Amino acid sequence: MNAHRIIRGCSGRDSCCSSHGYSSWVLKLIVTGVLGFLITGFAQAEPNKTTYNQQGVEVSVRMSTTSVRVAEPFTVTYELISPSEKTLVWPAVADQLGAFDVIDSQDLFEIPVDAGRMWRRTLTLESIQSGDLEVPSLAVNIVSSDPKHAQAEPMEVIKIAAQPVTITSVLEGRADPTQFRDIQSVVDVEVPVEETSQWTIWGTTGLGVIALACVAFMIVAVRNRSITPANWVFQQLDALSESVEENPAENHQQITELSDLVKHFLALQYEIPASQQTTHELSQMLADRHIGSKLVRDDLNNVLSLADEVKFAGLDLSVDELQAAIQSVRRSVTELSKPLVPETAIPEVS
Repeated sequence: MNAHRIIRGCSGRDSCCSSHGYSSWVLKLIVTGVLGFLITGFAQAEPNKTTYNQQGVEVSVRMSTTSVRVAEPFTVTYELISPSEKTLVWPAVADQLGAFDVIDSQDLFEIPVDAGRMWRRTLTLESIQSGDLEVPSLAVNIVSSDPKHAQAEPMEVIKIAAQPVTITSVLEGRADPTQFRDIQSVVDVEVPVEETSQWTIWGTTGLGVIALACVAFMIVAVRNRSITPANWVFQQLDALSESVEENPAENHQQITELSDLVKHFLALQYEIPASQQTTHELSQMLADRHIGSKLVRDDLNNVLSLADEVKFAGLDLSVDELQAAIQSVRRSVTELSKPLVPETAIPEVS
């Protein structure tokens, strides 16, 4: 006798197991319904996302929402996947982006992926203006990872399209105070209970767990990559030095790029939010955490202050001054990347 029939309590001659096929179909329908609910929950929790390919680079833009109230923060995440032989240079992050105030910015770059390397920028924005607005487009430069090819090939630019956002005023939807009505007697009404879909909650929770796992994976990937922060910044300094010699008229952009390289190196080397600090705040943070010697901190502060003067005071730099600033950063990075010497016990004097 078949073991499955024995477990179900069926004899060899009765037909109680004839409904087994029907039960399997019912089970399949139940499983299909559960999967449908889960997919719906995930779809409701999925943020607005746009993906396209431009000049061989996969561009992805995700927005946490496309409709917010005045002064309500939202996030825009840009992800670019480029071939391994290409390097992307983000534009500098300012306090203002079009009609939006930049509350926070986070950059991750050169994350190894199957298609090459991923570059990510996440901006937290808010606006006090209402209406149909747009997050302005971004221009990301593409350069070759090889400094020789970077100068021989023309500069390529990826233009990320503007993203529409609707900002609603907190006054919208309110009753007109000029339209008065007579006072009516109190009427008891039943307050409707808003039901929250459990599938939506589960879908959102699942996405959160997956997102945390992805972030952890990327952090581990950055830490375990073959190129160190010092080697990376040395490559960028070599390319920048050649660019200064060949394009001396672009000193404003070049000193800003040098300032961004310093902050990216400090963020990777010491895991500090360097890109979010002013020059004074960053210098104070380095001193408080005893990062580098006083001479190194002074050299970095001089370079960052020079970039501030160019950006805000319109200072013009010569080629020699730019090259001197690049060499100063190179010496500082060399000192900061040296391994720490462990303290040894002082021998007792007999």
